[in-house]
Amino acid sequence: MNDSVAQGSVSVNMPQFSVPPVHGVSRVSVINPSSAGAEASVSHPHERRRTISLPDECRNIFITYSSDVCSEMVPFVDFLTKQGFRPAIDIFDNPIRRMDINKWKDSYLKDPSNLIIIAISPKYKADIEGCVADSHALHNKYVHSMMQSEFIQQGSLNFRFIPVLFLNASQKHVPSWLQNTRIYCWPQDTEDLLLRLLREERYVPPPVPTELTLIIRPVAPSSAATL
Repeated sequence: MNDSVAQGSVSVNMPQFSVPPVHGVSRVSVINPSSAGAEASVSHPHERRRTISLPDECRNIFITYSSDVCSEMVPFVDFLTKQGFRPAIDIFDNPIRRMDINKWKDSYLKDPSNLIIIAISPKYKADIEGCVADSHALHNKYVHSMMQSEFIQQGSLNFRFIPVLFLNASQKHVPSWLQNTRIYCWPQDTEDLLLRLLREERYVPPPVPTELTLIIRPVAPSSAATL
C-alpha cells in the first residue's frame, strides 16, 4: 500500500448514523386481561391506556403452512382465538380442504381486510421452491404465487403478509420477496405479533409541532455585500 495512502492522504466520505433521541417517544404494550389487576399496581406515572376495538372484518386471519409445523398450529390458533381473532388454517383444516379452491381464493386472498400469516419452516421453503411432491405442496405453491402476484401488483409493498418463523426455521427460509419486511418468531415475539395484528405500532413518535417560529433580524451592512 502506498505510504501516502496509509498516512491518510486519501479520505473516504462515510455516512454518519446516530441513535434517534428517545425523548417524547412512547412504547406500546399489550395488557393481558387476566393480569390487568397486577399491571395496574405498577403502572408508569405518565402512562396512558387506550382500548382497541377492531372492526369485525379485520378479525379474520388466514394461516398458510406446511406439514412439518402441524403440531404447532393448535396452540398458535388457540392463542389467536383467545385474543379475539378468527383464524382459519390452510390445507389441513377439513372445511378448507373440502372448499372449492376458487371459493377459498375469493373468501381470503381477494379480501384486503384479511391478514395472512405465513408459517415459515424448512418444509415450506421446499414446497414453494422445489419440485411438487404431493397435493399439500402443490396447494402451498399456488397460494404462494397468488400472494407474490399481489405483492408485485402493490408496487412491491407489503400490506398484509406476515411471515412467522416456527421450529427450526430462520430468515434463510423466508421467501426472497418477504426478506425486507418484519419477520416474527413464535413464540418469542408474541406481543410484537399481536400488535401487528391489531394494526398498532410498537413505538409512537412525539407529535410534530403544528407551528414554527421564525427569527427575522436586520442584515449588517458589512454582510450585505456578500449576499
